[in-house]
Amino acid sequence: MQRALLFNIVLLSLLLGAPASAAEPARRVLRLQYSEDARAASCPGEAGLREQIQARTGYDPFREDAPEDVAVTIVHRGADLVATVKYRDPGGNVSSQREFDVPSSDAACGLLTSYVALSIAFALTPFGLDERAPAAAAPAEVALPATPRARQPAPRPAPAIAPDRPLRSTQLGAGALARVGVTGEVLGGFSCSFRSRLSRSVTLALESRNVFPAFAPDARTGGAGADQGASSPAGGAAEQALYTRAITSGAIASCFHLRDPLVGCGLVEAGTLLLSGQPGGDLDAILLMMALGVRGGAEVALSDTFSFYAHGELLAAFRLQDAPAIDALRTPRLTASVGAGLLAGF
Repeated sequence: MQRALLFNIVLLSLLLGAPASAAEPARRVLRLQYSEDARAASCPGEAGLREQIQARTGYDPFREDAPEDVAVTIVHRGADLVATVKYRDPGGNVSSQREFDVPSSDAACGLLTSYVALSIAFALTPFGLDERAPAAAAPAEVALPATPRARQPAPRPAPAIAPDRPLRSTQLGAGALARVGVTGEVLGGFSCSFRSRLSRSVTLALESRNVFPAFAPDARTGGAGADQGASSPAGGAAEQALYTRAITSGAIASCFHLRDPLVGCGLVEAGTLLLSGQPGGDLDAILLMMALGVRGGAEVALSDTFSFYAHGELLAAFRLQDAPAIDALRTPRLTASVGAGLLAGF
């Protein structure tokens, strides 16, 4: 009787203990390392990834003292958003690596985070395929279940300054300049500029300009230059063709950056206009002049530091001093110019 009672007690203990041990399988834990591109501001982030993985596995699988770790990196690559998942064993060696990519869009980062969460949860599930096995199927081919709306983390606010084009407070620039002078000639030269940013959409620039004839005076033919009246020693007036020898000036440009890459500016230019009489070269004059005008162009960021610019200008030039012997700039004359160059930000 006692042996039968003892047998029943032992059997009952085994029956009660078996379900308890089977109901709690061994749980794999990992150490999570997460990083994302500065331009991936719409991603749910590390907190959102942890929450989605915990929702799929039913427990928190991440521990700082875990022997294995998983590294998740999200970056932009061309027109795609790419996530790389690397598993490392206790020795620090990469045991497995997965990569997912989706075309860039407003919803791309949330979708990519769901793929990564599903992949890691799949690897942590006891009955799932081991991510470290080379022949494991790519989780990207598994149908993605919809994530419950209530579990999605609140979107993080976009940064005040777009990270893909940092705004520099000051910039130095240099470039080439081509211009049609007040006497109708084509001039070429260079310009240098110092620009300060007053706000995100407004800049103020100080510029130095030096232009010279594109052709030597003796190479000009036909009606080049402007016929101006010049007083002769006898007091009479003689007709003589005037040519621009050089324009040295400074300019202030107030520019508005309303929509990348387009830029619009208002210009005030002041400087000296050196004129020469041809042929013979017996008449030289330096005039103080000023010009008012507008500029339109574009700026394209080549890197975080350098930008390329190109613009066109239309100016109305005025004479600032009396020169009875020369009628140049008696009335405002329209001139046009184009320029291109590089800007370096600091």
